[in-house]
Amino acid sequence: MSSSITRAVIASQSQKVEDQLKASISDGEPLVVVKAPPGSGKTFLLLRGVAHAAALDLRVAVGAQTNAQADDICLRVARDYPDMFVYRFAAGSSTPRDLGANIHWITDKGDIPPGPAVVVATVAKWALTQILKTFDILFVDEAWQMAWSDFMLCGQVSGRFVLIGDPGQIPPVVPIPVHRWETSPRAPHQPAPELILADPGLPVRLLELPACRRLPHDSVDLVRPFYDFDFGAWAQPGERWTRALPSRDGSHPVDPALDLLADTSVVAVTLPTPEEGPPLELDENIARLAAETATRILDRGAEVADDDTGEARPLKPSDVGLAATHRVVNTAIADALPKTLPSAGVRVDTPERWQGLERKLMIVVHPLSGVTHPSAFDLETGRLCVMTSRHRSGLVVIGRDHIRETLETHLPSAEQAVGRPDVTGRGHTANLRFWETMDESGRLLALT
Repeated sequence: MSSSITRAVIASQSQKVEDQLKASISDGEPLVVVKAPPGSGKTFLLLRGVAHAAALDLRVAVGAQTNAQADDICLRVARDYPDMFVYRFAAGSSTPRDLGANIHWITDKGDIPPGPAVVVATVAKWALTQILKTFDILFVDEAWQMAWSDFMLCGQVSGRFVLIGDPGQIPPVVPIPVHRWETSPRAPHQPAPELILADPGLPVRLLELPACRRLPHDSVDLVRPFYDFDFGAWAQPGERWTRALPSRDGSHPVDPALDLLADTSVVAVTLPTPEEGPPLELDENIARLAAETATRILDRGAEVADDDTGEARPLKPSDVGLAATHRVVNTAIADALPKTLPSAGVRVDTPERWQGLERKLMIVVHPLSGVTHPSAFDLETGRLCVMTSRHRSGLVVIGRDHIRETLETHLPSAEQAVGRPDVTGRGHTANLRFWETMDESGRLLALT
């Protein structure tokens, strides 16, 4: 699919997916999986499905991966469906939040109505609660972050499922060794939708959202290789950009990269790699450069266009996000920022906590910046995919200048179990392609 697919076609295909989802719900189909690219309207589609199921007087459960995501779903219900009453089912130790007039906070499973209702909780809450009466259907948001083990536990919640998610995101985090299950046809640590789609014996309907609505047009071309299905871009060329105004106080080494954002949505900046190799965890120079990049673009009074009109507005601190894979680097970035910026809304966090969020401008530290001998963990593309798909108008990638050479000279080992896909090799190829594209398109600037 070309990223130049027209909006009329995208709208038509999106409506077709929604119609098929509603028909599946009405017909009582047991299992629906929706694949979606980043920023494609996953939660919008989920809520349309929930509203349809509620209109059929079904008992509806909704599962999110985190409490923040569950709260966000409730906030969107309050905004878009003020007539739909929803129960937010949370832990007893949690602090009740005012999520809207039609959202009722409960902590006791006995308070869940026995009849038709819509109840929102985390997947973990559903998996560990012995509910008193099963639901007619369970919707799961960000389903590729749900492990098969959690999916099986949710079988006591409902016998029917709608799983909606982004397969390019970070896979489920499992805190125990998983080698014993690597050859299992349904390994408990693998993403549930992945195993479902690989099993020809399951009665599953697969739907795919057709386009990314968040990212600028050229950013979609850059992230598409991280996925095993095709999708287009809602944004048209030239609609979304970041333009830093001319500097009045001299120059900064990062200025040429910021100037490039007026013509392309993604630029990369590298620092020289020390002869002894890059710092492995805390790279203070990289952290300082990331903070200075955020400060500099705000000081230059940047403007952004991030919607279909192409109209400009000032870039605010709350429009800026920064990310690195190591918490110690994020702490160093936050410490290097002027103290007024975090309080004004600049967010610094790990890619795991950026999932599901977005900003106008993102500044990210490349996951391989401090790695010269990449492991299978390093080459897994989920973190890079998340970090490069949070922006609406511009992205600055920061790293050390060894990254391309490291990828070109590194031969990944085929360490996967027999019969399992070569995730490491696929990740190596995707990482190398990303960096080659940045370098060969003139969007990579080396600082001295």
